[in-house]
Amino acid sequence: MMSKLLRVLPLLLMISIAFGGGMVENTNQSAEQIRMMARGASTDLDAVFFNPAGLTKLDNGMHLYLSNQTISQGRTITSDLGFLHSDTYEGTTFAPVFPNFYFAYKMDKLVLSAGFVPVGGGGGAVFEDGLPSFEGPVSAIPAGLAAAGIPTTDYSFDVDFTGSSIYMGGQASASYAINDMISVSAGVRYFMATNNYEGYIKDIMIDPTYPGVADGSMTSATVFFSTIAGALNGAAASATGGAAALQPFVGTAAENENFNNLVLGGLIPQANVDAIGAGFAQLGVPGWDPATWTPAIAIGAYTQAAAGYTANADAMTTNAAQTADVEVEAKQTGSGFAPIVGLNISLMDKLNIGVRYEMMAPLLLTNETVVDGSGLFPDGAETNADMPALLGIGLSYLAMPSLNIAFDYNMYFNEDVDWDGKEANVENGTEIAFGVEFALNESLLLSGGYLIATSGALEAYQTDLSYSLNSNTMGVGAKYSLNPKMAVTLAFSNTAYEEGSKANVLYRGGATGNETYMKTATVIAFGLQKSF
Repeated sequence: MMSKLLRVLPLLLMISIAFGGGMVENTNQSAEQIRMMARGASTDLDAVFFNPAGLTKLDNGMHLYLSNQTISQGRTITSDLGFLHSDTYEGTTFAPVFPNFYFAYKMDKLVLSAGFVPVGGGGGAVFEDGLPSFEGPVSAIPAGLAAAGIPTTDYSFDVDFTGSSIYMGGQASASYAINDMISVSAGVRYFMATNNYEGYIKDIMIDPTYPGVADGSMTSATVFFSTIAGALNGAAASATGGAAALQPFVGTAAENENFNNLVLGGLIPQANVDAIGAGFAQLGVPGWDPATWTPAIAIGAYTQAAAGYTANADAMTTNAAQTADVEVEAKQTGSGFAPIVGLNISLMDKLNIGVRYEMMAPLLLTNETVVDGSGLFPDGAETNADMPALLGIGLSYLAMPSLNIAFDYNMYFNEDVDWDGKEANVENGTEIAFGVEFALNESLLLSGGYLIATSGALEAYQTDLSYSLNSNTMGVGAKYSLNPKMAVTLAFSNTAYEEGSKANVLYRGGATGNETYMKTATVIAFGLQKSF
């Protein structure tokens, strides 16, 4: 009737709080990016992440940058599966601390830099009322029982699931200015991944009406199925006993003689024949007639009835096991690294071009399991969750002494990764971003930007726990120089997602429905930069 309820948990490989084209990589890696969106040609300190080769434009000396983002995401899933109590499910992701730290030390043409960022994940998803994939199997129980002749109309259950993910990355690069126009960089990012899954589905209740077992009030589904299984096993034992009682007739002439003649011949008492008829009536075996039935026919009827009751008892035992409380507490850990190369080209003191290529980072996650009632997180089992390669190209043009215009194009090579087969359901993702920065005076910069992202997720990729949507993000902010060596940044962004959908979702138990997926996201960011 229903299979393991938490079978969807492994689909949540990571909870990315990126709002751009990276399905698993966070691109919001500085308060400057939040205020402007396009930072691929940055020559400021966040170039440690966005344009390492551009760091050669810094002044000689040591530079430090620290920012934090407070990120809120809402997730809404709907399903038109008819059995559900509600068609809308909501989850939240909240990351009060999302830090970015960068360091650079410039010595004439050479710059050594380092960064520490949440390159993936960074938050936790909480679904207090469950999800369609959780509730769908439970909601199908009443209809299944009703179809089997057991009136049942309602269900209830207690569910809680929290998934959290963090991919902390540390990177180091060396940048070198070949001349005033061309700079290059090379580095590596190493990251450690941790995914946590914790939740349960318990106390599944139904309201069946079954004489002697349930009166239509809410009762434990597990207890009900176990009780029915016991009764069916008892009926199977009774039928098997009836067949055994007639075994002495097998192989004799009486085996094929009707029971009335056997009574007349004194081979069986009339009371025994009456008991056989009552037993068949109790077992629900039709057609009993002592004038025509023989021991051979009766043994066959008993055997068939025993097999049917045993099969139904086994099904009820399975249902009892599958409606029992399920708890999961598991962690996945792994690490990987990605080489990063960059190129920066400056032309006419007005146009700056930044190019960076992050190579694919193979990643193998290993289960560390405490409790696994689902059977889905065997301790020590491994999952492939590679980080895609990225090509980023940024342009920055000083249109006026007080006006800077920026453009970014990023491509994520999702099709080349190993996600244990899910990569077959994605295309490469892209980002296009535009940003402007206006110097109101020598101390204050005002900026804004717009980012358009295509995630690359196809319909087959989407599930209620793991979906990726195209989005449009607008960011605004300001940077204020407290003095020539120190500046602060304040920024805000809001992301509007395009609704995703998936038709004919197959729920456990065989029912199908259509689902839609939506997100909301806001970011408040604060940054501090200090030079020495």
